[in-house]
Amino acid sequence: MAVDHQLATTDLMKLAADNHHKRIELSDDDRCELISLLKKRALEELDFGQELEHEKVRLIRRVTGAVGVYFNS
Repeated sequence: MAVDHQLATTDLMKLAADNHHKRIELSDDDRCELISLLKKRALEELDFGQELEHEKVRLIRRVTGAVGVYFNS
């Protein structure tokens, strides 16, 4: 399964959550591409200090401008 760059950010987060919860399995390359795309989207779409959350996946753009994707257990 290749990561579709046309998906909305929320759909990409759902995909990451599904992979995290083992509902789907992504290859290492697809997983890296998904994380990279989420970080790029955060830079483009989120304001400083803003975050999005879906299930146990959080996409954060810190006030410093740093971006992170976090998975809670």
